[in-house]
Amino acid sequence: MAENESTTKVEEQKVQGETAEEMSEELMSLDSLDSVLAEEDPEFAKSLAEIGPDDPANTVVIEESELEYRLEDEIKHWKDQQGWRAKVATFLPFVPWISYKVNITRTNLRLSVAKFKEQARYNIRNAGPLLLGWLKGLLQKLRGAIGDGLSAFKDFPLTKKLATIGLVVAAGFSGYVIYRIANHKLIPASEELFLGSLEDWAEQKYFYEPNEVESFYDSTRTTQNVIVTQKIFVNLKRSTQSGGNPMGVFEFYVEGTDSDVLVEFKYREPEVKDLFNSTIADMTYDQVSTGEGKRLMCERLRKEVNRILTKGKVRRIFVKTAIVKP
Repeated sequence: MAENESTTKVEEQKVQGETAEEMSEELMSLDSLDSVLAEEDPEFAKSLAEIGPDDPANTVVIEESELEYRLEDEIKHWKDQQGWRAKVATFLPFVPWISYKVNITRTNLRLSVAKFKEQARYNIRNAGPLLLGWLKGLLQKLRGAIGDGLSAFKDFPLTKKLATIGLVVAAGFSGYVIYRIANHKLIPASEELFLGSLEDWAEQKYFYEPNEVESFYDSTRTTQNVIVTQKIFVNLKRSTQSGGNPMGVFEFYVEGTDSDVLVEFKYREPEVKDLFNSTIADMTYDQVSTGEGKRLMCERLRKEVNRILTKGKVRRIFVKTAIVKP
């Protein structure tokens, strides 16, 4: 036991001796700092010598009340004013509080705007270094993530390593297949379901000028699907140029798109006759007695009859007979 205790005391004395030597070396280095600076950089040492302690005789004292803006100061400011401000503060004591809140909000807003402008100015001036630093940080994070992943991968058992490798390979192959499909390189584009034009199936193509095209319905080589209506006696509306009971008698040529229209027209002739009668009866004598009015009447009759037909459409209606009595 005595040997062990003596050994410990000796070791402690050695450690204390070494610590004292290190501390003395550090103290020596601090004491010689000024001389070292004077030798290495005289201008820097001179600038340090010019910086001294604050002058006790000219101590600047800043009271807290000079920097802090409080509600009591605003109330006092309003009451110390002469004129309408003092009256408002007396009769409406909440007005100084509103003024205080407005001033605080305006000051905060100005500070925020100034801070934003300064930050934006700084970002614009240092856009290159900031972007480079951001890229470096991102690269370091990516490198760290890859390193952590590789470290974790090394600790995996063999089966888990093989499964991870297979999953990565399958994901890459799936991405390649999707890319090939999207570019129609792996699976050809499907054909259109509906035929938009016979041009794709024609053996030969011909191009014609618009004035060389002949209307199918107006061609003399096609059947003219025209029928004549029965006479229609109509009471017209009175107008400035008519008498007290204007009347009219009309016959029309009706041209259909095909023969089925004429068959339906003839089958439903009583209904069509009533429709024609009511349509013409809504027109005045002045309208029906002019050429433009007759064209308007035929157009109205065509639209009305096409609303009730089911087999096709009426292309045109012409006036065969028109006798108008004022």
